[in-house]
Amino acid sequence: MNIENQRLIMTPITISQAQQLMVSPESYPDWLKVKYDSLWPDDGLKAMLPIYVEALENDGEEFGFGPWIILHKHKDMVIGDIGFKGKPVDGVVEIGYFISNIHRNQGYAKEAIDSMVHWAFSQDGVETIAARCTSQNVPSCKVLEANGFKRTGEQDGLIVFEAHKKTSWQR
Repeated sequence: MNIENQRLIMTPITISQAQQLMVSPESYPDWLKVKYDSLWPDDGLKAMLPIYVEALENDGEEFGFGPWIILHKHKDMVIGDIGFKGKPVDGVVEIGYFISNIHRNQGYAKEAIDSMVHWAFSQDGVETIAARCTSQNVPSCKVLEANGFKRTGEQDGLIVFEAHKKTSWQR
């Protein structure tokens, strides 16, 4: 299950890939057959992997609603990750993403978010996609807004953004 756009391929992380990343994060070029980027995986993904593996072992329907690897098609390199923090709860999923420092400010986050939002809204039970970031993370706030997310408030010191299937994303 891959999602492709003009420059990127997003592929969900399997249990075995997650376990491999937990044990030996620098080994991914071997099993993905891509060039090495020492800035990936980031600490956020590393912290999430054990939780994701447990969730996926308990419920196979979690697959797709966890982390995805972002590959650059033409550079054959991992440039980051994107994904959701679990299956929909009351119609809502939360998206998160990371683009490696050397690949930032090139439109990759916007492209990846757009593709993942369209995928999520094509899944049963997803009506709203939420995202959160700090007010200091101006680039991330701008990327979310460029993808049609609206600021809906603050929670735990983070700005909350939402995109709604019925109002923003119908094709």
